[in-house]
Amino acid sequence: MEIKGKTALVTGAGMGIGALTCVELAKAGVHIIGVDVLKETMSDVQKQVESFGVKFYGYSCDLSREENIETFTKQIQYEGRSFQILINNAGIAPSGPFISQNFSVWKKAISINIEGVAKLTHSCLPHLSSQPEAHIVNLASIAGKFGSEGTVIYSATKHAVVGFSQALRMELYETKIGVSWICPSMAKTRMIDGVKPSAFTPVIEPIDVAKAILKAIRKNKGEVMVPASLRFSIVILPALFPRFALWLAVKTKASKGWLTANKGLEKNIPV
Repeated sequence: MEIKGKTALVTGAGMGIGALTCVELAKAGVHIIGVDVLKETMSDVQKQVESFGVKFYGYSCDLSREENIETFTKQIQYEGRSFQILINNAGIAPSGPFISQNFSVWKKAISINIEGVAKLTHSCLPHLSSQPEAHIVNLASIAGKFGSEGTVIYSATKHAVVGFSQALRMELYETKIGVSWICPSMAKTRMIDGVKPSAFTPVIEPIDVAKAILKAIRKNKGEVMVPASLRFSIVILPALFPRFALWLAVKTKASKGWLTANKGLEKNIPV
């Protein structure tokens, strides 16, 4: 896809990977429809995006609530906002021992990370199907390829994103809509605050994820690992030697940081 002049709808656009993705898209001449829980969190992103001579339209939407998504999609349709790229970036990562959190915390992760992605995609597909060409990008994680301690529900949600994306790409294979899913390691954003990394899960720069998203859209790539070298340790090794991979992950404390960080819901996430 030639992305210059296109418009992208980006969720979780207020900060982190979402904000950087908006800026990278703007540099490439892409207009932005930004979505976040609070519209005001996107004010800085809007200024950066518009400095590249493209347009930014900001909307607030709680993606954990189906009725909010329906209201939002009806609103942009009413306002005539056309777009060719959908980037499902918004997500939350509570962590800790599975039994330690009130289940409402885990349920919130499921509602945003899985239901929000599926519902928004479902609502946007009729519009994307009407475009000459379109692309959908879903932010998964290495946790979507290999479950680990401290991330039981987060891993479950990201496995769901991977499966959803793979099946959707197959279903849309003979159409003009491409589907990509991005599986990054721990990106240096506030999401990993208080989480101690390990050699098994290297910390990467969020700009690397943003650039991988743009490349996936341009080249219609399916699954993208960031960094690419993770494919051996996260995909190939567990497939060939599942018992050894599990032993290695436990012994190297690959995700112990998530277990001990015991993260709850972020302050800007309504219960």
